[in-house]
Amino acid sequence: MLDYTIIVPSRKRVKNMPLIRSLLPDALICVDQREVADYMPHVPVEKMLIHPPMEGLGTVLNWAMFEIKTEILIAVDDDFKGVLTMVSKQRKITNPDDILAILLNAAQACQDLSLSIFTFTRSANPILMQSAVVPVRPVAPICNAFGIMNKARHRKYDMRFIGRADVDFTLRTLLEDRAIYADMRFYFDCGSVYAGKGGNVGLVSKAQFDQSTELLQAKYGKYFSAKGLNFQKTQSKQKMRINVVRHNPMAQK
Repeated sequence: MLDYTIIVPSRKRVKNMPLIRSLLPDALICVDQREVADYMPHVPVEKMLIHPPMEGLGTVLNWAMFEIKTEILIAVDDDFKGVLTMVSKQRKITNPDDILAILLNAAQACQDLSLSIFTFTRSANPILMQSAVVPVRPVAPICNAFGIMNKARHRKYDMRFIGRADVDFTLRTLLEDRAIYADMRFYFDCGSVYAGKGGNVGLVSKAQFDQSTELLQAKYGKYFSAKGLNFQKTQSKQKMRINVVRHNPMAQK
């Protein structure tokens, strides 16, 4: 039996709460103390995880990792709309039991492999992601929906990288754990990919993104690129590419 807690860190996403609650009825909604009154009509008090005033998703996740004692911490973005299947005919999954099963299956696989992070594909384009050919990848950005366990439960988000702390967290995980369990068969739909809108992301300025980008490039060199992939919108201020290889070319010949 997996020991887990699902959280949805949320800032200024009150309108999406009825949908979130229907998709993830067991999740705890992380609410800033300053916004509790706004969330009260939509989220029962027992389903709120109220935190002190703080800025940045990484800061909230660091706080949650300390406060929540379960072995596995699962986080889903506050603009979550459902899960898209990425193999065979694409369909949308909104049944909460099915969504939970997808999350827990990834958690179990990650635990069985003695890894510390699981996540899912970051694009809804099955051809681009080649989900049917490579259903699980060892390298992927940690985004939209992910689980933290084992060694990563003690790995903190570095808030020097404001707005991009998740990228640093991903690269440190690849450095320390060598791999991430990324299930490419499912896309957790949280709106436009890397649009930089809404929630905690929407509270970060362009100047902060630019500064974090410079810090990431200085720290990781060729293993991080701010040029982005071709599915990332031109206007996106979060464009990026992780240039880490975790496969042996000789094994593909």
